[in-house]
Amino acid sequence: MSPGSCASARTGTKLSRRVAQGLADHLNGALNRTVTDSRLSVEPIVGYPGGFELTRVVDGDDVPLELDGTTARLYVQQIVVVEDDRCRTESYSYRLQEDVSPKSWMIRWEYRRDPPRADYPYARGHVHLNGTLFNGKPAGHLHVPAPKMPLELIIRHLITEWDVKPRTDNWEAILEDSAAGFDTKSH
Repeated sequence: MSPGSCASARTGTKLSRRVAQGLADHLNGALNRTVTDSRLSVEPIVGYPGGFELTRVVDGDDVPLELDGTTARLYVQQIVVVEDDRCRTESYSYRLQEDVSPKSWMIRWEYRRDPPRADYPYARGHVHLNGTLFNGKPAGHLHVPAPKMPLELIIRHLITEWDVKPRTDNWEAILEDSAAGFDTKSH
């Protein structure tokens, strides 16, 4: 690789990181004005050019966001690839947890651009509920179809259904404004 192409690759990487950081800053703005002081970080994915993970990192570990008014936590992991100055969502996992333990999840929303298994064509966007079905089988293995959802819709759900305390009376307007153009911010 020539020195010029190395410089070009570094510039492209910096630009991609700036774009991914812009999305994280946008989401942090909505989160911090509505339900938490926690912030999402942007971590490059090794071996995946232009690929970034948006999640909360504390002391090198991925941890869930703290939520106002509850001991419940929200784990956020969003994988994006920067293309043409936009973030394309490859996958996300949003988990409402009773506490910091990943095994304490109560509900989780997941999306994958590409199905992980060709032999099991479940919906790319889906929801899991932690519990037991009437026949005694665990409900957590079901992939209940759901559209690709912005994080702001999940926050709305947490406020209205899970007693997460909003920071302001105009939280709905903040979330609505933040989610506007969801399909154009992250495709």
